[in-house]
Formats: sequence, C-alpha cells, structure tokens
Amino acid sequence: MSSRRRNKRAAPLAGNALRELIRVALERGYCTESLHSASDHPERNISPDDIIHGLERSDWEVIKNPNWDDEHASYEYLIRTVDIEGEELTIKLAIYPEEKRIKVITAW
Repeated sequence: MSSRRRNKRAAPLAGNALRELIRVALERGYCTESLHSASDHPERNISPDDIIHGLERSDWEVIKNPNWDDEHASYEYLIRTVDIEGEELTIKLAIYPEEKRIKVITAW
C-alpha cells in the first residue's frame, strides 16, 4: 500500500501554498536553472537576477493551469511577472514541494 501512495500524484499547489514554496526555495537557495534556461537563448538577455527579482515580487501571477511532467515527476507552472527593468517576464517553473525546491525550465 505504501508504494501506491508514493506513486500517487499530489494535487498541484495554488495560491498562498505556491507563493510560500517559491519564497522558501529562494530564501534557502533551492532554486536551480535548467541548461535550456541558463544557456540556450542568450539573445533574450534574461539573467538569474531577473528571474529572482520576478519571483520575489508579490504581484506575479500564474497564467495557466499547471501541467504534470511525467518525466520529471513535477508540476510545471507558467508565471507572469517583470524583470529588473520592469519588462514583462514569463517563467516556466518545475515545482518540487517535498523538497521545497524549484527549477527554472525557461524564461522569456
């Protein structure tokens, strides 16, 4: 029975629970960036500081229902915010609630 429980997908986070997980992950340094996000599109000129700035803001919003990614066993969220210069920024995040960890998949 315990193995079935581990394989069961938890419900996606929403509202304050999602905000709190992102806050804790940033505070503890449990935020990583995928290779795609970090190096595949240098022309976008989006720095890790832009991403952190956007996620630390209180006015970011989830713009689409989260999608489950079987390969990485996580929900992926699209978040709209702004970068350091105030330009619109969309961030695709993978969320790992058990570990209080987030991973930036890409940003544009």
